Formats: sequence, C-alpha cells, structure tokens
Amino acid sequence: MSVFNEKQGLYAGFGFHNDVESKGTRTRTRWRAKLGMLCAFSLIALGIRQCCSVSGGSGSQRDMVFDWDKVTPSPTLKWLPCAEKRECARFEVPMDYDNPSGDKVAVALTRFKAKVPADSKEYRGPILFNPGGPGGSGIQLVERIGENMQRLLGEEYDIVGFDPRGIGRTTPRVSLFDDDFERAFWEHDALSLVNASTDSLSKEYARSFVTGQLATKKVNHLAQYVGTALVARDMLSITRAHGRDKLQYWGFSYGTLLGATFAAMFPDNVERLIIDGVVEFSDYYEGRWYSNLVDTDKILKYWFDECVAAGPTCPMHDDSSEAIARRVHNVFEGLRVQPLSVYNGSAYGVLEFGPVKRYLFQLLYKPFAGLPPFTKAFAALEAGDGAPMLSLLQSGEFVPKCKKDPLIDIPVAEAGYAVRCGEGQGVQRDISAISKHLEELSRLSVFADVWTAIGRISCVGWDIVSKERYGGSFNTTTSFPLLIIGNTADPVTPLFAAKKAAAGFRNSALLTVNTPGHCSLSGTSPSASKYIRNYFRDGSLPPEGTVCEVEDQLFGPKKDLVTGLSLEDQEIVEAARAISAEAQVGLFF
Repeated sequence: MSVFNEKQGLYAGFGFHNDVESKGTRTRTRWRAKLGMLCAFSLIALGIRQCCSVSGGSGSQRDMVFDWDKVTPSPTLKWLPCAEKRECARFEVPMDYDNPSGDKVAVALTRFKAKVPADSKEYRGPILFNPGGPGGSGIQLVERIGENMQRLLGEEYDIVGFDPRGIGRTTPRVSLFDDDFERAFWEHDALSLVNASTDSLSKEYARSFVTGQLATKKVNHLAQYVGTALVARDMLSITRAHGRDKLQYWGFSYGTLLGATFAAMFPDNVERLIIDGVVEFSDYYEGRWYSNLVDTDKILKYWFDECVAAGPTCPMHDDSSEAIARRVHNVFEGLRVQPLSVYNGSAYGVLEFGPVKRYLFQLLYKPFAGLPPFTKAFAALEAGDGAPMLSLLQSGEFVPKCKKDPLIDIPVAEAGYAVRCGEGQGVQRDISAISKHLEELSRLSVFADVWTAIGRISCVGWDIVSKERYGGSFNTTTSFPLLIIGNTADPVTPLFAAKKAAAGFRNSALLTVNTPGHCSLSGTSPSASKYIRNYFRDGSLPPEGTVCEVEDQLFGPKKDLVTGLSLEDQEIVEAARAISAEAQVGLFF
C-alpha cells in the first residue's frame, strides 16, 4: 500500500475522504449537554478550536487587578505598572488616518522594559511582536514569552506586545455577541468538517451569512477600520511614540502578512523586521485560502517515520510507515462508520470522526508537544479504549461564568473575521465555487475539509469591506534587509511562501528551520535562535542556503545539538528552550 502519492506528503487513504459520514460530528461532552454550561470559549487559531482560560496566560494572573478601562488613552505613551515585571499603556490613534480629528482607537500595549535607561547609548529601542490570527493578542503573547524573549534578544530592548485594532484589550472591540452565553450557544452547533454529512457544506455556508449579518448589525462601522494596512500605520505611530522612526518587529503567521505589509508601505522605516511562518500574501489578500496546505501532510509522514525509528518507545510502532498509516486509516474509518461511546466514571461522551480529525490537525501546529500524547491515546483507541482520547479532546475545554463582561477574551476567529473577511474580497462566493474549492484543496491535503471550514467558507457571508486595503507590490527594497523564516513542514504556512517573500524583498535573507510545526518556535533550534539574536543586535544575516536543525524529536529524549557553549550562548539556548516550551502550548495562529 502506498502511503503517499506523488503530491508531496498527500496521504492516499486515512479515511479522510469526502464520503458522507454520520451527522453531528461534534464530541458530545457533558458541558454541551447541560444548557447552563454552554458558556465555553473557543479560541480559534485560524479557526482551530483551542481553548484557554480567561486569564490568557501565565503572566495575566498577576494583572487581573489591573483595570484597563480605567486607564485614559493618551496620544503619548504613558506606561503604568500592571504586573510584577511589566508595564501597560493605552495609546490613542485615529480610527481613520485621513480624518485624524475623528473617532479614536485606544491601542493596548504591554512591555518588559529594557534593563538600561532609554537615554543610554546601550538602549536599543522597542521590538514589537504579533502572534498572528488575525485576531491574536500581542499582549497575551508577551505576557507568556516576553521575559524569555528579552533573555534571548538582549536586555537593551523593550519587548512590546500590542493588541491590534478590534482585538483583546484594544478598544473598541469587535464582538458579534452580547455575552459568552450567546456566543457559545451559537458556536456549539458548528460542524468540525464541511463534509460531515450531505448538508454540512450548505449548513456552514448558511451560517456564514448569519455571522455576516450579525457583524453588519453590531460592528459595521468599526469593522471597516481594523484592516492590516491600518494596523501597519499604528505600528509606525507606536514606533514614533518611542522617539524612533524605524520599526523593529517579529511577527508570526498572519503577523508575517502584517510585517510584510508594513515593509511594503513604509520601506524606509524598517530597522529590523522578522517574518516567521510566512503567509502567501496574494493568496490572503485575494481571499483564496488555498496555498496554506501545500506542506501539511508532510507532518503525517514525519509522524509515521519517527514512530518507526523510535521502536517500542512509540505506542503505535510498527515495521514501516505504511503499516502505521494503514492502522491509523482503519481507526479513523471505524470512527467514521461507527462513533464510539465512552463511559469512564465521571468522564463520558461519544468519540466521532470529525472532532478527532480536527484535533489531529490542531496538533500539527505543535507536534512535539501534541503528537506524543495523541499517539498514546490513539493506540488505546485502536485497542478499543476511547477514554484517553476523549480526555484529550475534553482537556482544553474551559467553562467561564455566564455573565456579561468586558469581552476581552473574544475568540481569535471572531475578532479576526473583520480583518481577513473585510480585505479578502477577490473570490467567487457562491456555494458551487466553495464546493469546487474543497475539491481542489483535497488534491493538496487530506485536511481540506477542516481547512475549508476554517478559511474560505467562513467569509462568504461577510459584506463589510475594509476602508484601507493594501493592494501594492511586495517586491521592494527596504531600508534594512528582512529576515524571513520558514519551516520545512509547516501545516498552514508552507516553505515556498517564505521563499517567495525572500525573492520579493530584495537583499532579504531566508532562514530555513528543518522541523515540522507552525513557525520556527514550534521546535527548539539553538542555531536559529543565535541567528535571530545576531540579526537584531548587529544586523548580520545567515548565509544563503542556511538550514537549522532542532533538538526536539517526537519520541524519546531530546537531542542536544550544542556542546561547549560560552555563557552567552548557553543563555541563548536556555531562553530558546523556554520560549519553545511556551510556544508548543499554542501561541501562534
């Protein structure tokens, strides 16, 4: 049996075909069965349901007493203590830069302040970060990894996270629902796959129009002013508010589009700019959502190959990748035909094909953290025990209190609709075009049914158009070369997009990290971390053709790729490991 056809990494079986499967492919967990517990956050990384606590990260537990809404926005940066080691600010910018005296946006920022004074010769200024989405919170990102980022890049930098327009703690916020109860009541009925049944594609198509109508009613004016180009203008305003004219920035996933748009709009205002896990810019701005899955299925092959190499250390080990693939196919096919009931004391539910497949796709973002426990649970499922797999699927579910609140933790997809749907208006929106898109995408990846539900179909009912949409070229020369980073097997931002970006931004450098996962921090690469540090500190670029290895592996102990390090290099490696550990929890969208 051939595991992969000539399409790179495209699995020929796996039970992931477009046949009709049983209706209702969502896992029936207890909180879904109880109306009073329907208030559940679905933090969607480009549509993937990843749940998090209201606190939004390890650092935010300390800032729960900090009341953002009591801080008066200011056109200058006024930093206030908001946590043990962080400061926060609300920075006022025009909603419409063509009408600076009109409505305002209060951009929320947080920072780990440089350990040297701002007037010192050693001070190197702010570095801004964006985790992607669109809809991801830069504040939550810096809360989680900012301190270690400062260890990695240098204590002479301010490490700055900001929530883009409409998102998180920046106001006004894009919110389509009055409270979390209403939000969860609507979202719980969404399907995992667009081919879950004979009517699931048309149902998700219809749901998109409801979402669009909610947006027109609730956020029509605001949604016109949250696009990428306007956020790029905000980044220049933030930079200038620091007393500088050139941006330092590290953006992940959608954050690469934001960084590239800034570089194309303001090529003379680039000091240091990294884009990491690169979106294909034209594909995004045309609203196609097609090229993302070019490398996705390579990770499946990596998973099978690593399991074979690990021997008994891997719970699914077998003599060949093809043998493991057949077994995985058979388990999924069994779930497709007959969902599995699970009752294990206080844990009970029904395991179905769609949610398990979608969960596996989610884990491709962070394979070193996610695939080992999934493999163990999958082996148990193969043996007839669905409890470990059900436990994995339920473990991320979080049930907040059902009450009206400031709605700070709005799911990524909801806040991101206004950005990506408002500026990706260039494709046909009828259901036959969506069906054709699904068919074409299926030739690239077995996860086409997941990605169509996440991407293209979710915008067909959206009618609010961004007031400013960047439509220019990404072929330009910037005031300082960009550092462009791509993984060899990224589930949603393929390496060819990084290569294309590097060809467009003249004099830029491409750094390839030989790893599966989304963005370079999905694995720990001491050599890549050192290149990144040197780029920020002295502007050096990696030699052409540089490929960095990672020390992570799926099964067995980590490989230590570095020995005999200086104290400085040891600090870099330790910081990189800490950042990667947090990133593997799921920070980049």
